[in-house]
Amino acid sequence: MLLLFSLYFNLLLSYAAGLVPFRYNFRKRRFDTCKPFVPVATILLLLFAAVQYRLGRLPERMKIPKVGMQDIIHAVENLVLNGNCVLIAVQQLLFLETYRQLLTDLLTGVRALARRTTVALGEQVQLLVQLVLLPCATYTLHVSVYITLIEWAEISIVQAVLFMVSLIPNIAHVNNFYALLFVQRLTLGEINDMLADLWTICIRPGANELLPPSSRLQLHLQQYQQCAGSVQKILPYYSLSVALYLLILFQELMSKFFYQFTHFYTLSLGNPSPHILEAMGTMMILVYGMYTAQLIAECYAISEKSQKIKSTVHRLSLIPGQDRYFHATINTFLLSLNHSMLKINIAGMFTMDFELLTGMLAAISNFVVLLMQFHIDYSKSKISYWHGNNSSKPLTVRS
Repeated sequence: MLLLFSLYFNLLLSYAAGLVPFRYNFRKRRFDTCKPFVPVATILLLLFAAVQYRLGRLPERMKIPKVGMQDIIHAVENLVLNGNCVLIAVQQLLFLETYRQLLTDLLTGVRALARRTTVALGEQVQLLVQLVLLPCATYTLHVSVYITLIEWAEISIVQAVLFMVSLIPNIAHVNNFYALLFVQRLTLGEINDMLADLWTICIRPGANELLPPSSRLQLHLQQYQQCAGSVQKILPYYSLSVALYLLILFQELMSKFFYQFTHFYTLSLGNPSPHILEAMGTMMILVYGMYTAQLIAECYAISEKSQKIKSTVHRLSLIPGQDRYFHATINTFLLSLNHSMLKINIAGMFTMDFELLTGMLAAISNFVVLLMQFHIDYSKSKISYWHGNNSSKPLTVRS
């Protein structure tokens, strides 16, 4: 139940953001192309970017003063967010049929998993967190921070809601990528389990099976090649937009750490600021950190499942007493695994694994320390300049 709810929630979010320019055929249970939907969805997606470009700027009057490079960081964030919306719209127009097929395969795969009831509760909760809870928490926190920083008299609730509106299609698009990989990862896990069962059947004497081991192995080889082909089909159409969204996550984590440090530093100088910002800043760090970790962990799990399948097939090659066809299939399987090890490479720039996550943490630490040094030097020079001007003023004695 959680599996289908999470997927349908994200598909509804994608429809609302203009990421699904298709009509859903309930009778055939698939997406059908519909010409009027394409321009409407494209205009809706571009409208999200245009509204944020118009209303997604921090005003000059805020409850706390702006610090350091806050304007520059926020401008870069808006540029990447809105540029990614334009990129997604262009890609949909160029590869409309491919996106339709990918979404149809996603629905088919999730329904098949739900019917088999083989998905563990932990896996379903993980999908619920990624597709439902984290997007809602991210957007709600952004709106709450904006409302906290600005006086109520200066904004309307509509303006607050539209402040980070282009974040919605970005999140939904990346979550579609996550859901597609989630289905392929579960499929790879099932293939590995069936190969492990095949090993048990081969070493058990007197086993009566409907299919001989060589035929079953050939069937599993075809299933793996189909799954590997699906993963390689997903990457070209999502990798660049996912790379840009990772840049947004990196920038958000860096800026939130920086704002937290400057918040404590301004408190040490006796400048009061709303304490709720400290709590919301910490929550945003946790939400964005969890979002980044789950996305990278899902991509790494694809590679790990592929490596486990390779180990299981190697184990099958050690079984004695099998025919030539069985060993020929083993060699073909290993050759296929060697040529299609499923590592999620994003736009040819980097591989999604935990090494990337540790590199992001190291880069964030370096940038935050660098920005804090500039901020402290700027604050000290500003304070010394203020004290110097006050001390140089002559004292007048009134008689």
